[in-house]
Amino acid sequence: MSEAIPLTDVAWQHRQVWDEIQAAYRTLLEDPTCDGIPFTHALESAFEQRFGPPWTAVAAQSGLAAQTLLLRAWGIGPGDEVITAPNSDLATTAAISHTGARFVLADLAPGTFHLDPAAAERAITPRTRALLPVHMYGHPAPMDELKRLAKATGLLLLEDAALALGASLNGVQAGTFGDGAFFSFAPRKVMGGIGNGGMVLVRDAAVARRLRLLRGYGLDPDIQDLPIGQRHLLTGQTHLAEGYNLKIDGINAAVVHAKFRRLEQWGAMRRAVAARYDERFAGRPELERPCTQTGAVPAWRNYTVLAAGRDGLQARLRERGITTATLYTPPVHLQPVYAGLGLGPGTFPVAESYAGRLLCLPIYPGMTEAQADRVADEIGSVLDAR
Repeated sequence: MSEAIPLTDVAWQHRQVWDEIQAAYRTLLEDPTCDGIPFTHALESAFEQRFGPPWTAVAAQSGLAAQTLLLRAWGIGPGDEVITAPNSDLATTAAISHTGARFVLADLAPGTFHLDPAAAERAITPRTRALLPVHMYGHPAPMDELKRLAKATGLLLLEDAALALGASLNGVQAGTFGDGAFFSFAPRKVMGGIGNGGMVLVRDAAVARRLRLLRGYGLDPDIQDLPIGQRHLLTGQTHLAEGYNLKIDGINAAVVHAKFRRLEQWGAMRRAVAARYDERFAGRPELERPCTQTGAVPAWRNYTVLAAGRDGLQARLRERGITTATLYTPPVHLQPVYAGLGLGPGTFPVAESYAGRLLCLPIYPGMTEAQADRVADEIGSVLDAR
């Protein structure tokens, strides 16, 4: 059998930043206080430099933590509703529930993996506080339409950009269309660490301060964000709220920061693989390629196709050493945890139709053209054999 092709290759990324990771480990291990806050500050500063004013970046323990903190910082809680898509990770809906608010699902726009603005509008009630579109698989959602809807209805527009770091639409970066956004640094995301991590972006400085307050035990951010050596010089602590312990670990912040410097370079590598797939699959009508809206530059966290007989295709590829995935399926409304909501099969037909046919193919920085061609050849061989 030829050499296996993984869905992603995080080890390749680590080899590119090996010296920087080792230096960070050495700094932490030789520091008597093992204080990682300087690494967190450096990562937050790098994000703020990339996204520019008026955005403030606040790092968190995970993408789920980042979303929960963002919602809570905006005061979303019991009695409120947040509209989102049914085809995301369970974390998207769970974070809403964790605040005490209620998530409301709206189906996808046909031909996309994204929240349908028309369906979202129909789902609005007097209790709705926010729209929460998901940039699914790294492709920007229809943000212009959703932004107009949010403005017309006075709703917050918050972006689930967990899969979309580096994506843009008509020159506007994913994460900067609305009032706030969050990203994920789980190892297999567009830019991941060696554990969990996340980042929040917000326009409002007061909301940013509330985020910092909540992520660190409710301790005054002016104290909480000091290097530990300086905090030890203070007398006592000042807690202003009952917060959480949701800070990002210093070593993860350091690893993500090292990779973040390569975001553009590695993004170009992902786009090259996607372009190669597009070229190879152009003559395959039985395989629906990802739909990229005009003006969009996807982050290409996944290259997701639609195929009839998906399970058989996936099994045959696995036999040939190629890893694929059916990420974020079944849709959240069909997950056992939400069985009590009464949202059975047929509730969101577009999302359900795609869930049974979608397949995520290998795509990652460091993937060669020869590897992409082999994936395409093996898929072609399986389809031809049918």
